[in-house]
Amino acid sequence: MGDRYSSEQNVAVDLAQMAGHAILELYASGFHVRYKGPGDPVTDADLRAQEIIVSGLSREFPDDGIVSEERPVSEAARRRTRVWYVDPLDGTGEFVARTGEFAVIIGLLEQGLPKLGVIYRPFGDVLYTGIRDESAWIIRSGERRRIWVSTAAPPAPLRLAVSRSHRHPVIDVVKARLGTVTEVPCGSVGAKIGLLLSGQADAYVEPAPYTSKWDVCGAEAILRGAGGFMSDMAGGPMRYEDLEIKNRRGFVATNRACHGDVLAAIPMLELGREWPSRVAANHREEL
Repeated sequence: MGDRYSSEQNVAVDLAQMAGHAILELYASGFHVRYKGPGDPVTDADLRAQEIIVSGLSREFPDDGIVSEERPVSEAARRRTRVWYVDPLDGTGEFVARTGEFAVIIGLLEQGLPKLGVIYRPFGDVLYTGIRDESAWIIRSGERRRIWVSTAAPPAPLRLAVSRSHRHPVIDVVKARLGTVTEVPCGSVGAKIGLLLSGQADAYVEPAPYTSKWDVCGAEAILRGAGGFMSDMAGGPMRYEDLEIKNRRGFVATNRACHGDVLAAIPMLELGREWPSRVAANHREEL
């Protein structure tokens, strides 16, 4: 795996697996559920996984900032040159429903860019890791291999990862405009990004403004390491320096071949947002 971030990557992989094993123990033995807000559960597994990851990162990289879902967001931490974004249990609702479609996500942001990421799905023991624009790997039951996203693009059929429980109505419009599209339903953000990384899906459109920086920081780094791309719904770059922790402009994750086609299929007016004109053209050099 990558040389420059090899130490950070090894630590993040180990911590994600340790957290995942703790999650599975509670998954099997029982757990307490409470709610931070309507439809926003938190469990013993979220808190235990966070403790493992945050304490491990603090010990290994004491000068780095850490932003994790289950603790107050520190603006001082976010101003550091390097910031770890942690979702200790991505898809808590899936965990509570016992679908198995949940993940641990860890990402390292350096000077405003996601540099490395880890997504670990404890149920099934599948881990994805990658370094931005360099490489991405899957580690399944101890076996490691290099991975790349697909190259499918219209007019060829596309496979679109969609939320199993929160499917956005804009998806129907996107499908109609793209042509032949097969939906691949799945649970958490990490699980759906995993579909792209494992070649089971070509695109993932998340129109809702409810995901957060810790959902996408590590995911974007791995996706770019596998040859994919992520932007906001208007085609602009994901902005991690924004003090808003939510991804208010949603996101689009794809292989590079179909990213422009997917952006063109998004009905911006129907999303009902007062966004500036598309800026995708300004980022074509990245695609």
